[in-house]
Amino acid sequence: MGYAFLVAATERATILECGIVDVRASGTAAERLLAISEALDELIRRHRPVALAVERLYFNKNAQTAMRVSEARGVALLCGARAGLEIAEYTPQEVKICVTGNGRGDKKAVQRMLPHLVALDAPITQDNVADAVAIALTHAQRARFAAAVAAAT
Repeated sequence: MGYAFLVAATERATILECGIVDVRASGTAAERLLAISEALDELIRRHRPVALAVERLYFNKNAQTAMRVSEARGVALLCGARAGLEIAEYTPQEVKICVTGNGRGDKKAVQRMLPHLVALDAPITQDNVADAVAIALTHAQRARFAAAVAAAT
């Protein structure tokens, strides 16, 4: 599971921290979910975010993969709710439109756009980390837009 913490107060967001929640593949499903929960709780305690943005599930042909993803996503939602965070969900198409301008863009297109949207020390090559940064950027853009609309009304 990828994660990203951004400061998006300026036009170009800054990454505070991003990476992979690493869990042992040899553990049971319950042990892996517990490890994800503990890691996310620690990240939330350390960074004190105001929001948690996650990818909304979409149909996956592989039911086993879809179940694992939905379980991990559920743990993330639980951790965010327990911490009192605002929760936002975005479809893969919404994220691709926000980051690449095209809802049909592939993962490589998202990775190519990230250096133009967020200050990076090095290119992000891991798909799950790039996805997490892209989801966080999508939320930051939507939040800025919502604030501008609220200020105008």
